[in-house]
Amino acid sequence: MKTRKEKDALGSVDVPHESYGGSFTQRALENFQISSLRAYPSFKWALGTIKKAAAKVNAELKELDIKNAEAIQKAADEFLSGDFDADFDLDIYQAGAGTPFNMNVNEILANRANELLGSEKGTYKPVHPNDHVNKGQSSNDVIPTAIRLAANRDLKPLLRAGSDLMNAFERKAKEFKKMQKVGRTHLQDAIPITLGDEFGAYASSIRHALARLDAARHELLELGIGGTAVGSGLNAHPKFAEKMSQLLSDWVDDHFIPAPNLFETTHSMAPFAAVSSALSLLATELFRISNDLRLMASGPRAGFNEILLPEVEPGSSIMPGKVNPSVLECLNMICIQVMGLDHAIRLSAQQGQFELNWHTPLIAFDLLHQIEILSNGMKMFTQHCIDGIVANEAEMKTALENSTALATALVPKLGYAKVAEIVHKAHATKRPLTDFL
Repeated sequence: MKTRKEKDALGSVDVPHESYGGSFTQRALENFQISSLRAYPSFKWALGTIKKAAAKVNAELKELDIKNAEAIQKAADEFLSGDFDADFDLDIYQAGAGTPFNMNVNEILANRANELLGSEKGTYKPVHPNDHVNKGQSSNDVIPTAIRLAANRDLKPLLRAGSDLMNAFERKAKEFKKMQKVGRTHLQDAIPITLGDEFGAYASSIRHALARLDAARHELLELGIGGTAVGSGLNAHPKFAEKMSQLLSDWVDDHFIPAPNLFETTHSMAPFAAVSSALSLLATELFRISNDLRLMASGPRAGFNEILLPEVEPGSSIMPGKVNPSVLECLNMICIQVMGLDHAIRLSAQQGQFELNWHTPLIAFDLLHQIEILSNGMKMFTQHCIDGIVANEAEMKTALENSTALATALVPKLGYAKVAEIVHKAHATKRPLTDFL
């Protein structure tokens, strides 16, 4: 393989001739071969967008030569369109603070910008990855800002998927509003309710979970870009942070603002933990609802058999005619993964010392993975399960008539002790409660 020789603070590095990455990228590729996991597309988009914005802002502030800045922006556009995906290929498990990610992009854009200006890859003249592409920035403010942009972007379709699920539950609540059934507590007969009551409660719980998540999402709108290494803003123009937030707001169509305390944004990962916690709470509700539906659909002969789930695939390779609650089983696994990732994010948020939390690469991947699987899981849940649920009204009616669920309603007239006596007789004789009134 043809290579070019690049020098950095540690010495010489052989870099593949065709690569737009440089010495830092090559060292990261050699040092960190841990997994097959790579950065999420939204994270890549966020990094490219930040670098493009920084070049534009620095030119406006006369911190960068206009020609160099325009070349960096053109290179960033190509990066965002996917031209350099093969060169943005670092393992998510890497050096702390995401410095390899940041430098990978810096080197790609510098090399491409130099080509556009008539120079060759690896020369870093007139555009240097540190001095120009990374002007007014540090990995310590770029990476947390990129996580904010990426998560904020990915959360919007998730919230829409959640709203669609909530609406599906509400439609079923109206459809089932007159279908009476046995309400259960402790998995024992309690009092009569309707199937619509249950589905209406599911809709309400999703609504509240989404509200908690949207509130947490707004914490992501405070950006730490411009804080540079520790939050002091050293080596960044005094107006850089404000102008970056304004420009990113215009480009992303949201309202980003500079964080009130840029020192905080380099070492506190609490906003990401808050979003992750809200995602975990949403997963908790979905897990609970899924388990209810699995029980309602259990049978068909030896279970509750109150609802019929859409049949999406055969349930067994050995038992003919068996149909499993496959969508609900998949959703349960998604929820467990989301809750597990939340624990990893909270542990990561506890780490770091003094002015820096260096666990951002792990936080970035885990948070975006939570969002992806939960978003797709809710779409699946809505389209392949909830929309197609059919109530088994006859089975629910029979179960209600044979249950002791009416007992509580009799207490005001007959008294607790008398009704308890009637319930025991009904159980002992396996007869309906109404036979003893």
